[in-house]
Amino acid sequence: MTYRLPSLNTLRAFEAAARHLSFKTAAGELGVTPGAVSQQVKKLEGSLGVALFRRLPHGLLLTGAGETYLPRITRVFEDLTDATEEIAPDINGRKFTLGLCPKAAAVLPEAWPVRREALQPHIRQVIETSDIECIRRDEIDCLIRIGGGPYGDLTLVELPHPTDRNGASKLHFICKNGLADCRQSKAILADLDAVILSAGHSPP
Repeated sequence: MTYRLPSLNTLRAFEAAARHLSFKTAAGELGVTPGAVSQQVKKLEGSLGVALFRRLPHGLLLTGAGETYLPRITRVFEDLTDATEEIAPDINGRKFTLGLCPKAAAVLPEAWPVRREALQPHIRQVIETSDIECIRRDEIDCLIRIGGGPYGDLTLVELPHPTDRNGASKLHFICKNGLADCRQSKAILADLDAVILSAGHSPP
């Protein structure tokens, strides 16, 4: 059977932009520029002949077609992840070495993430560092730090600062391109979202 489908890159761009309702935040997650995400989404819309977003002065809104498409495309990526893990379990099965800068550690719960039971299957070791070069040297898998950037070839997921009510500072989760979608990263980000919610913020 021949499948006539959009390219994987256009679908990844749509899925990330639709989750965040932001080309900029999606770009940080995917490790590309906002313009590249916008172009991929336009390419997808052109191939489908359907508008997926309403582009507003201060953000994005999903059209009806986009709202229908998003959960199904998300499930497709989840199924791809599950299928890959089934035949190559080491891809997502190993535990991460997490870099945590002292300033980030100071605004997170005491002994985070060591005492977070949900993260035990996903984190092998926590190293105190703020050096993003540790990621490029494969000394750590991901890094949590306060602000900084841009990070060039690395993926950035930006989160609200747990204690900065003015929003001037941001918590940054940084990893190599492609790792933000794996189970370990998703578990870490979900736990950070819980911390941010408990501090009275809304996650992005």
